[in-house]
Amino acid sequence: MSTTESPERRGASPGPERSGKANLVDVARLARVSPATASRVLAGRSKGKAASHDRVLAAAEELGYVVNGLARSMMGVGRRSVAFVSAVMVGPTFATMAAAAEQVVTEDGHLFMLCTTHGDTERERALIESLAEQRVGTVLLVGSASTAEQDEQRVASYADSLGRVGAQLILCGRPPVAHRPDIANIDYDHTGGVRSAVEHLLGLGHRRIAYVGMTAGMSTEEQRFRGYRAGLDGGAIEIDEALLVPTENDPDAAATAIAAFLPEHPDVTAFVCHTDHIAIGAGRSLRAAGLSVPEHVSVIGFDDTPLVADLTPALTTVHAPFREVGDLAGRIAIGEPFGGSVVLPVEFIVRGSTGPAPR
Repeated sequence: MSTTESPERRGASPGPERSGKANLVDVARLARVSPATASRVLAGRSKGKAASHDRVLAAAEELGYVVNGLARSMMGVGRRSVAFVSAVMVGPTFATMAAAAEQVVTEDGHLFMLCTTHGDTERERALIESLAEQRVGTVLLVGSASTAEQDEQRVASYADSLGRVGAQLILCGRPPVAHRPDIANIDYDHTGGVRSAVEHLLGLGHRRIAYVGMTAGMSTEEQRFRGYRAGLDGGAIEIDEALLVPTENDPDAAATAIAAFLPEHPDVTAFVCHTDHIAIGAGRSLRAAGLSVPEHVSVIGFDDTPLVADLTPALTTVHAPFREVGDLAGRIAIGEPFGGSVVLPVEFIVRGSTGPAPR
């Protein structure tokens, strides 16, 4: 049985046609070089002066060859990825942090990805393992951390898993892991920020100051509540457990909690809120009760999220350095030396939601 070469193939370049599934051997054959030479060229380890260099690139283009980025990462060449891992798809605070980190990382030629855990530790563990398998360069683990000892051990195990593939873990907006100074962490002064808020209210004559938010279980909650306690201590005021208003970090939940709290505590003249979201819910509930801010009651938030300066009245709050945290994390991710645990300063911003205690 004889075969006849089609007219279209006469004079065509040797090698397989473009199929989208070309491999390195196909590229080498078409470029008339060894697979080792083709590999060096496509991995960026060839200086490009030899004619074979141009033939390899032309062959790869003709065949639609796609470089295996994972393989290149495993060889220590090519772009490495940086994963931003948070509990939820980034909201306004984490979005600022992510944007700053992304700018630094991508300007240096690396990839940046967003991953979420939905607060599920098993999902978080599986995600970190998967990122290690994919040879991620850096994982930015973002947000409040559980204060339980076993959770510190879990995070330490993440650093070990990533370290085995030459990757690093950077903790963002959370405290360091005890006895693991090798794990980079960047936090900000939660405690000092809330203490400044309480001191501001004391200076305005307030003495019955409620705290709205959770107080234990997570690092951010405990650090901010510590600031509330320190502020009262500084004013020689004993903490009153009845003035602690537990609520989730949600405006609707906060509004419901404040509505139930107000009838039992008409003498409270100020609310320090764990976050701006909670402060927004508190303000809603106070207005519904016929109370004016700040004439009757003062309200303070934390985070300085977008738009709180545009509320009526504008919200007095603590500005958290989310952009600075993301920028520094990005710079460490691309190779800037890490000099130990970092705690960035916050800024207390006085706006219209606080005023003198009513007489």
